[in-house]
Amino acid sequence: MADVDDKLRAELKEQLRHRLRPLGGHGPSERDRATTPLELLYDLTYVVAFAAAADQLAHGVVAGEVVPALGAYIFAVFAVSWAWMNFTWFSSAYGNDDALFRVATIVQMVGVIVLTFGLPVSFSAAAHGESPNNALMVIGYVIMRVPLIGLWLRAAREDEAHRRIDVAYAIMIAVAQVGWILTAVLPLPVDATIVALVVLAVAEMAAPVIAERQLGFAPWNAGHVAERFALLTIITIGEMIAATTAAVGALTAKEGWSVGAVTVITAGLVLAAALWWAYFLIPSRTILERWPERIFAWRYAHLPMFGSMAAVGAGLHIAAEAVEDDETTVLVVALALAIPVAAVIVTVFLTWSVLMKTYDLTHVPLFVAALVPLVAAVVVAASTAGSVEQATVSSNISTLVVVIALIAASAVIEVVGHELVGYRHTIRALRVSSDRVD
Repeated sequence: MADVDDKLRAELKEQLRHRLRPLGGHGPSERDRATTPLELLYDLTYVVAFAAAADQLAHGVVAGEVVPALGAYIFAVFAVSWAWMNFTWFSSAYGNDDALFRVATIVQMVGVIVLTFGLPVSFSAAAHGESPNNALMVIGYVIMRVPLIGLWLRAAREDEAHRRIDVAYAIMIAVAQVGWILTAVLPLPVDATIVALVVLAVAEMAAPVIAERQLGFAPWNAGHVAERFALLTIITIGEMIAATTAAVGALTAKEGWSVGAVTVITAGLVLAAALWWAYFLIPSRTILERWPERIFAWRYAHLPMFGSMAAVGAGLHIAAEAVEDDETTVLVVALALAIPVAAVIVTVFLTWSVLMKTYDLTHVPLFVAALVPLVAAVVVAASTAGSVEQATVSSNISTLVVVIALIAASAVIEVVGHELVGYRHTIRALRVSSDRVD
């Protein structure tokens, strides 16, 4: 009994005292490595960031500023997602939940919120032909990344076996951050600034791959990383549901329940459930624990996926507003929903392909079948083209119902098709990968 009490006291001391602990690295072999409450708290700030970006995109599309809104949205989603990936990489390798790690994480959360306040400025600047980067977003990024640089340097000091790669990460992040600052403060032409932003983004993605190949992997855990990405996907889908509920709630508060409102909220729930189901048809954790070297391509495939999922929420927001709007057309709603849903389906297929290291042609018919209803939805919406009065959603509720039903059917087809036949493709691809390695 005394031994049990001693063990319990030691366990509680480990859980409840958060004094400094060594950053020795968790290692890739820890199969029981799980997401911590601190990581979950950190992820919640990204609900706010994704929701703000999607809301700004919806307003830009409704205002007719489609191209600049899309440009600002892509920039915002990359900035938010990349900052999250940077922290996730470190926390998977070294998250020890001591007081210093907790404080550094909370400071980074403050940075996410500051960056979020800069999003309206970014979209407004893009609408006026200016750079989407701005001082407020840069300040938020600095708040996020300076603590992360310090954490990598701390890990380099305390984990001699991975010192070179840890120092490399600290240097890469610091150099890149200087670049982001310069793009905001230097009086460069807009075109030059945009080119510089693209170059910086590509360099940030390429540098970790090159560094880890040359200096060895940081002690991140593939299974833990897969779980973290899955949880952020769920949060992003949650933003989709939240955006739809808020938009329909505002609509029904003014106009009461209508066929259009019921259609939008139903489609939102069906799309959220189907896209969640589709994502978890990818056996990420199982495969990455077997072949962790595949993680980089899989990781980068999530960048467009996160953005596309949040954009579905923006499309549903546009659909809800269009029900009472006398100017938004059915075609605009169809494109605002069909394009991001198609992008999600494509990126799910892409993520599966880079994970399995194969492009299974037998999966293509199912992939095409899922896209056909999206094309049909756009064609049906385009058939309403005519005068503005004839083409608006408020004048074509029945057409809106058909269009949204077709778009929702697309995601359902992907899920049902995979459950019936698609899973065999994964088993076959796994067998091919195993034979190739063996």
